Amino acid sequence: MAPRKFFVGGNWKCNGTGEDVKKIVTVLNEAEVPSEDVVEVVVSPPFVFLPQVKGLLRLDFAVAAQNCWVRKGGAFTGEISAEMLVNLQVPWVILGHSERRALMGESNDLVADKVAYALSQGLKVIACIGETLEQREAGTTMDVVAAQTKAIAEKISDWTNVVLAYEPVWAIGTGKVATPAQAQEVHDGLRKWLHSNVSPAVAESTRIIYGGSVNGANCKELAAQPDVDGFLVGGASLKPEFVDIIKAATVKSSSA
Repeated sequence: MAPRKFFVGGNWKCNGTGEDVKKIVTVLNEAEVPSEDVVEVVVSPPFVFLPQVKGLLRLDFAVAAQNCWVRKGGAFTGEISAEMLVNLQVPWVILGHSERRALMGESNDLVADKVAYALSQGLKVIACIGETLEQREAGTTMDVVAAQTKAIAEKISDWTNVVLAYEPVWAIGTGKVATPAQAQEVHDGLRKWLHSNVSPAVAESTRIIYGGSVNGANCKELAAQPDVDGFLVGGASLKPEFVDIIKAATVKSSSA
């Protein structure tokens, strides 16, 4: 089976102005990064900037929305449907980010329904999972992420267009980062879960990326872990160091 292509996503969250967007995209467009056969790069600006970013961004990088509605559009004020994203030719969407699970009360089942619906409309999905500090300290990390993954696995049959993003909630924006060993342990556990509960082929081919205070200083050591297939980057994706994180893909290609 072909090696899993390294994947780097930049989640801009609820940040930016039109001017900021131009600056960030200019930095990305001028960056020298590994080729598309080594790394897949996707940036996720807020909804309102998606057309602007898509119009300005280099062609070897793609864009993602940060969320979408769980079914067909209609009388759902304030929501954005998967169909609209398809219409705008936005290929990717992030679903189930811990901020939405925590702040908007999105349950495992709702996230799974969103993933299934987005895939059914032709979108590719970055599906986020991860445990809180309390859950990690209680020793239930694998139970939590397995339950989150199981909810998705029960609703979909084709994993081709899914990237699984493991983001320990305690490491997001806190400056605390999972050690490479902690990240590898969970990624390995998730891959074993997929092997046993979905299929060996899906376990082997599905990219499991890490998110949680990834930056230019720690990305290479994380990228060297055998089951870390890339990153979902938060704050650092708004800075020039995002380019350094993309370059961490060479850690994988040189060892392949």
